[in-house]
Amino acid sequence: MSSSTPTHTTTTRTDTRMVAATATDTVAASPEVIWSILSDDFLEISTWAGGVNTSVANPETPTGINGSQHGGRICDVDGLGITDERITAYDAAARMLTYSVVAQKQPFFVESLSSTWSVQPGTDADRSEVSLTVQATTKGLLGGIGRAPLRSMLSKAAPGLLGDLKRRAE
Repeated sequence: MSSSTPTHTTTTRTDTRMVAATATDTVAASPEVIWSILSDDFLEISTWAGGVNTSVANPETPTGINGSQHGGRICDVDGLGITDERITAYDAAARMLTYSVVAQKQPFFVESLSSTWSVQPGTDADRSEVSLTVQATTKGLLGGIGRAPLRSMLSKAAPGLLGDLKRRAE
């Protein structure tokens, strides 16, 4: 049995307005299985992600983009309240999916928040290299002050969500 802690976590970038954290791990499941969980079962995140209490189709995004089955979802997330999540980039061939997140309890100094999943083949057919980048853009003076705690939060959120996906897939 493999560890659920990602093998590599990096804060990829922090500049005057943006904070991003990336978690990468090898998952003992084929890229097709992982991609199906992230893409085909996009609305089902509450069945495997800790802290996501409910997830349903977003009525504001009834159709997907670039061939995605779903346009977005509405979730009830511990600490964030109701989230409006919309797929903003979708590439099935590259197995990459990005979605924006607007949360009911999102700090006012966070201008935008997004998550990007990427799934690549691993060392054999039953392994995948999966990465999740969570990125936030801040605004105003409080955005500058809030970047450090925001970086800490994102550095925990990315590996936590990737660990949840890993447990679901394996």
